Amino acid sequence: MLETAVSIDFNEVFSAELNRLNTSQQRAVETIEGPVLVIAGPGTGKTQIIAARIGYILSSEDTQARPQNIICLTYTDAGAIAMRKRLLKFIGPTAYRVDMFTFHAFCNEVIQRNLDYFGKRVLEPISELENITLLEELVNGLSTGHVLKRLKGDIYSDIDKINSLFKMMKEEDWSVEYVKTCCTAYLDDLPNREEYIYKRANAAKNISAGDLKKELIAREEEKMMKLIAAADLFPLYQERMLQMNRYDYSDMILWVINAFRQDENLLRSYQEKYLYFLVDEFQDTNGAQNELLNLLTGYWENPNIFTVGDDDQSIYEFQGARIKNIQDFLARYSKSVEKIVLTENYRSSQQILNAAQNVIENNRQRLIHSDVELSKDLVAAGYPVRFSAVEPIVYEYPNIAQEEAAIVTKILQLQYEQVPLHEIAVIYFRHSQSENLLRLMEKKNIPYQVRKKINVLNHPLIGSLITLLTYISKESQHSHSGEHYLFELMHLRFFGIDTHDIAAITAYAGSRRSNCSWREMLANEKLLNSLDLRNAASLISFEKNITAWISDTANLTLQMLFEKIMNESGLLQYILENDERIPLLQAVTTFFDFIKSECSRRPRIKIRELLGIIDQMNAHGIILPANQTSYKEDGVQFTTCHSAKGLEFNYVFLIGCTSDKWEGASGGNFSFSLPDTLTFTNDENRLESTRRLFYVAMTRAKEHLTISYATNTNDCKELEASQFIAESGVSVQPKLVDAEILNDLQIVSLQSSKPPKVELYDRDLINSMLSNFALSPSSLSCYLKCPVSFYFQNILRVPVAKNDSMAFGSAIHISLKRLFDKMRNNSNSFLPKEEFIKDFEIEMRRNKDAFTDKQFENRIELAQQVLPEYYDRYINLWNKVTVTEYMIRNVEVAGVPIKGMIDKIEFEGNDVNVVDYKTGSVQYGLKKLKPPVSLQSSSLKFNFNQHKNGNGNTSHLMEAVQVFTTDETDLYGGDY
Repeated sequence: MLETAVSIDFNEVFSAELNRLNTSQQRAVETIEGPVLVIAGPGTGKTQIIAARIGYILSSEDTQARPQNIICLTYTDAGAIAMRKRLLKFIGPTAYRVDMFTFHAFCNEVIQRNLDYFGKRVLEPISELENITLLEELVNGLSTGHVLKRLKGDIYSDIDKINSLFKMMKEEDWSVEYVKTCCTAYLDDLPNREEYIYKRANAAKNISAGDLKKELIAREEEKMMKLIAAADLFPLYQERMLQMNRYDYSDMILWVINAFRQDENLLRSYQEKYLYFLVDEFQDTNGAQNELLNLLTGYWENPNIFTVGDDDQSIYEFQGARIKNIQDFLARYSKSVEKIVLTENYRSSQQILNAAQNVIENNRQRLIHSDVELSKDLVAAGYPVRFSAVEPIVYEYPNIAQEEAAIVTKILQLQYEQVPLHEIAVIYFRHSQSENLLRLMEKKNIPYQVRKKINVLNHPLIGSLITLLTYISKESQHSHSGEHYLFELMHLRFFGIDTHDIAAITAYAGSRRSNCSWREMLANEKLLNSLDLRNAASLISFEKNITAWISDTANLTLQMLFEKIMNESGLLQYILENDERIPLLQAVTTFFDFIKSECSRRPRIKIRELLGIIDQMNAHGIILPANQTSYKEDGVQFTTCHSAKGLEFNYVFLIGCTSDKWEGASGGNFSFSLPDTLTFTNDENRLESTRRLFYVAMTRAKEHLTISYATNTNDCKELEASQFIAESGVSVQPKLVDAEILNDLQIVSLQSSKPPKVELYDRDLINSMLSNFALSPSSLSCYLKCPVSFYFQNILRVPVAKNDSMAFGSAIHISLKRLFDKMRNNSNSFLPKEEFIKDFEIEMRRNKDAFTDKQFENRIELAQQVLPEYYDRYINLWNKVTVTEYMIRNVEVAGVPIKGMIDKIEFEGNDVNVVDYKTGSVQYGLKKLKPPVSLQSSSLKFNFNQHKNGNGNTSHLMEAVQVFTTDETDLYGGDY
């Protein structure tokens, strides 16, 4: 194919930029032939030199290269966009002819241009839920005895680890055999490692110096066995995914790698097209990306490949592997590689660079330790920052409130001094650290910018819509089965129902006058008018709408129904009139897009099926993501350390620098233990990775860097400063905020939320309802927890949904009662355990509406496991002189009438055992079953009989027994 000449506008900006380059930068730009590795520290202009190098290649008469002969691979889409913008300034519209891709985008381009070869026309990206479901199927298919097969407890507890491993295998291009080989090499090497050898003798344990720590080695062997077993499932996982016509984005790179390996013609076509390769953020390339790069450049002995990176700014996993990528690059081209180090920093003052350097020098996994000739000491070169006398500051505050108040006060001062707010950044480890600050910023009318990913399913408005859908679904299946949701739904603001009217209808429903369902009351206009309501029309409209929506479930698709609900409920109008209309609209739009997506997969999907999907997502921690953005053009930037990479600000506040947020940060136990022979990274790297992140955050500052931490939380829990603060060499300055300022800011932070106002409806009616009220343990607990909740639940008696745990416990209680009742009617002989289990299953079926299908299945399976073992354990020990479910009535304590029920009472002469059954966790049960302090006398004993099942785990059925003597203690003031 003939290539037409391209007119390139090398403007004055480009010429001026070339003239401004320092010596090292010039070498990087002008060394266009052969392999080049540029180690570019923060602020040394790596984006600038990549763009300048592309312009230089195209302007050189020696290369005769055209834009389409150049490819630039970046780590992120943002990197590609930034690079294109910079190049546009240098060469004009011709910049669009240069291929700039992320690795994934490049592979997608290869696949789309060769669809007939890849045959991927019918594949769709796999959703997170589909992926989890596939993994569950794999686990279900494991044979009994498989190391990853669990029969009790959470049978899918290893799924997250398996998922994480498969993702790594794709990203790092690990084969199953490679994983096994690395595990074997790791285990073979353990006897040679100091940490697995005793250094001192211990005669008592028959241990000599030099003996192996066999128990530690055995533990590692068990870990490797699990890892290998999981890796063996990878080919089956890939096969099942193709059968489902699904793929994930990591697959695209593997497809292209395999295609290039197997089809030389396909590979040659891209090798002929590209003559110059540029790679940004080389330190973050994973194994698969690095292999793709090796294949593309493998035709030439000394390819024109230009890589830029900095090992000290690698903030992702497997730093050992990342450094090895760089070391392998140097080894591969050892005879021809040009190695260039950029140390002139055009961003930060020397004082900031020195402090950052002090921190990063504590890392051992650095290139300078494998290359003695390498020096990475940064020198301030930017004017006027290089001449700044401003020192970095570390402030210590007595609590977090003081720290937050000080930051807002300082930002207000900078705003008063007319400092551009976009030159100010607040940087933190996690977004949760910024929530109070953002509220203070809003109340002080300080513009800010923040972008964070949220889970739309956790948004209050979406939660309300899910509740509405749940109610509609239940009512469409069984009338009145969703009654308990109506009270909550009536409070949704977009329905416009007065809270006084809700209280009125609730009080009436809880009175003796009511003998109809809630919906029937709402549909009875005569009744509503008799209750002296403030706006009966809104209640009537509410009832008509929900009745119509219930009917529409049989006539409309799910997405049509949801659209109808949005329009008829007043939701859209409510959003548009709300001050938070943009985030509210974004949340609803994201949720509606999710519904439409599920409808496209399953056009006839029902509400209950959608709710089942949402339940599964919540159970597996799968989020429905949305990037929530608050943007003011000249606003203070709030960002995490990870997101701050590549940014720079004149004023940086690095907040919350305590050890629990930094050194103690945990990503969760979501991966198998991986050997360092596989990752080239040891346990020490977790701390080093965090230190690199701290280093990146520090080097975002141009001239003013303020690091801060609190010595206590606001509730006086002690905090410890991060060790990185001491490593920086910056002296710590204790600081207090003026009490008046702190008080003012704390008041402001509280003004956003008004205390809830609860109207008590018809006091005479309420008093009459309380006339026969007796306090039970559950109602007392509810009152102590929240009097408002007590008012609604125990006085107005708002309908409450059946709880699966309570329904399960109730079924256990009733089946145990029947076991003892039938024993007494059967000549004091217990019936067979099959009868016992049958009674339980009958009771479970009676309350099936309290469970989802999966919950019901799991609870039945659990009981079939626990109840027979429990029966066999106690059948010959149970006392037959018993009373079951003894009701306490007509008893008062200090003038307060009380009531309750005892699960079982056993009599042994003058001794009485009061038994309470527990179907939950032992550790929580122990706390709940401690007797009152006043009863902890010598005459009162407390036993806890916990039953262990076959595998040694404590079962979900236990007896708590309080034993006392009737001669000494008459607890209830009456006969049993």
